[in-house]
Amino acid sequence: MGMDIKMLEEQIRNLPVDGQGLGAKRDLLPLYANSEAVDVLIKYLAEPFRGKVDYVCSPEPLGFIVGSMLARELGVGLVVIRRNQQFWIDPEEQVTASYINHRDKVTVLVTEKKLLPAGSRVLLADDWMSTAATMQACATVIEEAGCKVAGFAAVGADDQSGVRNIIDAGSVRFVYSEK
Repeated sequence: MGMDIKMLEEQIRNLPVDGQGLGAKRDLLPLYANSEAVDVLIKYLAEPFRGKVDYVCSPEPLGFIVGSMLARELGVGLVVIRRNQQFWIDPEEQVTASYINHRDKVTVLVTEKKLLPAGSRVLLADDWMSTAATMQACATVIEEAGCKVAGFAAVGADDQSGVRNIIDAGSVRFVYSEK
């Protein structure tokens, strides 16, 4: 018998926790080494968005691991949303949003307008939603580019108010929830 979603949830539950307090999350890197688990994970996350998105957008550094696999599964392009503008982008082409991260530091997200044609339907994907601040800022970037957020996908999510707000708004898919 192959792996199913319940078995995947149990694997995630048994992964070590990376960090402490708010912002702590499961270390997903060992999960990604298991091709069967990755196959179940990506098919599950992609299922409600098949044929409904034009792009997957993910924040660096870890979000684009899941994002790239989802983009491939969905047959669409991946646009990485950079943190703190590590590469130069023409100011006329920038779409940015900032937020306060779980360490109380300002984080700026940026991407290029030309990567996201206006009117595109975008799936936002990340490894983990702790407070959902990153996903909310990514949504701002997408909307500022003239695109529509079609949904959110993450491997895991914490039971924080920001995450609950995204869940309550609908169009979200994740495998595991910390309660």
